[in-house]
Order: sequence, then C-alpha cells, then structure tokens
Amino acid sequence: MVINIWETVTWNVARAGGFTAFFLLTLAVALGLALSSHLQSNRWPRLINNELHNFVTLLALIFTGVHVLAVWLDPFTKFGWNEMLIPLASHYRPVWMALGIVGLYIGLAIGLSTLLRPIIGYVWWRRLHILTLLLYAVVVVHGIASGTDTQTWWGSGIYALSVLLVGGLLVTRLVLPTGTRQRRSHPVLALAMVVLIAFGTFWAVLGPLQPGWAASTATQSSTTAATSQTVFPQSFTGNLQGQMTQRTSRFNGNVTIRLNMAISNGPSGNVQVLLQGQATDNNILSITSSSVTLLSNSGQPLYTGSLTQFDASDQWNLSAALTSTTSSSNQLQIQMKLQVADNGQVTGTITSGNSTNSTNGSL
Repeated sequence: MVINIWETVTWNVARAGGFTAFFLLTLAVALGLALSSHLQSNRWPRLINNELHNFVTLLALIFTGVHVLAVWLDPFTKFGWNEMLIPLASHYRPVWMALGIVGLYIGLAIGLSTLLRPIIGYVWWRRLHILTLLLYAVVVVHGIASGTDTQTWWGSGIYALSVLLVGGLLVTRLVLPTGTRQRRSHPVLALAMVVLIAFGTFWAVLGPLQPGWAASTATQSSTTAATSQTVFPQSFTGNLQGQMTQRTSRFNGNVTIRLNMAISNGPSGNVQVLLQGQATDNNILSITSSSVTLLSNSGQPLYTGSLTQFDASDQWNLSAALTSTTSSSNQLQIQMKLQVADNGQVTGTITSGNSTNSTNGSL
C-alpha cells in the first residue's frame, strides 16, 4: 500500500513538474521573442520585462529538475541515472527520452551562458541564446512523443496553444523588420518555420495522437541477441509475483493499468504490462492500447510487444506476441494467468512457446 501511494505521488509530481516546466519554457521563449521584436509597450520599464524573462527561465529550469527527480524516484519506471543523463540509454522510448535529455543539456548551457555573459561577451551570448529555439523544439517533441497525457484533450490543447503562441511570435519576428541591419526581414526563414510547424502537426496527428502509439513506442532499446536468447529461451514456464497500480483520469475517464512482476522458478527476469483504455458501464475495461515487455534483472528490455488476448472475468488471462529488441525474427508468444488482490498484489504463472506470427486476439 505504501508503494502504491509513493508511486502515485512520484508519478503525479513528474507529470505536473513536466507540464509546469513546459508552460514556463513557453512563457520564457514568448517573452524573449516579444522583447527582441520590440512588441512591448514603451510605457513598460524594459528592466522589468528583462527581469521577468530571466526569472521565468530560472523557474523553468527548477521545475525541469523537479520533473527529472520525480521520474527517477518513480518505483515503477525504475530509471537509472545513466538512463536519465545519457541519450538513447533509456529502456522506455529511448529516442523521445533522448530529446528530453538533450533539451536539459541545452537549457543548462543557455543558463550558464547568461551567467558568463560578462566573460564571453554579448556576441557569443546572443549566438548561444538562439539555441533557445532548438531547446523549445526538442522539448515539444519530447513531451508529445513520450508524455502519457498527450492524447487527453487538455494535454494536446496545451501543446497546440504553446506552438501557436511561440510559432506566431517567431514568424512575426522574422517577417517584420525592426529598422536595424541585424534585424531585417527574413521571409524565407518565416516560410520555413510555417512549413516545419505544419509538418510537426501532421506528425503529431498521425503518430502520438493515435491510439496505438503507446504500445508501439513503449520500449525500444539495444542489447545483444545472445543475451535475449540466454535469459529468455524460446519455451519456458515460471511463476509471477508483483504489483498492480491503476489510475483513472478525471478529465476523460481514461484508465491506465500497470503491472510490474518478477519471474521466479523459471528464467531470471521481470515482466511489465501497460494497459490503457476506457471502463464500460458494466465496469469492464475496453483496451485501446497495450504494451508487454520482458526484461532482465538489470532492467534491460529483451522482448517487447502488445497483447493479443485479454480476459479479466474470474482471473486475468493475458496473451501477448513479443519480438526481440535486437532481431525481428526472434519472437515469442506468452500467456499469463494472474490473480489480482484488492491491495494490488499480483500472483500467477507465465508460459512461453515459439511464435512466428502475431495472432489477432479480441481486446
């Protein structure tokens, strides 16, 4: 029960910290573009505007730290410091997580350049400050692609309003000259920004906003095929014991179920299951996306895939088609029979056999 409460706290703090940091980053970038475009009123003291920009930027870095720390402390995800600090080392959506890590380093570099501005000079500070636009871009993609709230109306709305605000200010900054040689009009760049935003919108609609996105990108990483075959042979049986957590969104009723189970009396490793869906009127979960991962004891994903069958009438009967993270020809078909107690404790069995093609089950 204590683990459930702690996981709920860390997960919610991670989500809230991430969205707060993103909101503050949006505000900081918007203020910077407004200042460079001279959009502020002459009756406003410029010092206050600059100080506000710097203060909001500092807050964004602080809440980014809160977000990173909460993700690291989350007992379900079990991220190591190497996965938090080294791009592409994550077992969870490595590419999209890597963008967040790169964004963190860019943000630290920009913040450090501001502190060192008296030493490096205005010219170099300004050149490094342009990286803020790159920082914003990678953070937007990171949030949309790896965030679990992207498909909610409020999550997608936050990203859409942010891109419209920053994109509109950037295009205005590039189109409208300010009368100086350094700040002349750049219509070609403005058109390129519009095309880039349009491309990003199509990518978000056809990718992260689609129901199957969570399952297809949940766990991707690199390991050796030999390790996969050694830890999880093509046919095996074992016992399962672990914990289930369930969260229901207050906004749209989406249900997220996480199962984290250790294998005993069989191959050494763990099983992680993520289910997302809607609860029907008779309290039956209608699954919209799923992901199943077999991991080594060290947390390295070895096989990943999605459910082909799910039945939770008396006991939980789950079937999944999995593919090795290193070889698409190395596949497994697993079946799990689980008993879930009221306190979230999970016990059961797992069996596996050869599989060459995924079977289409009824979810």
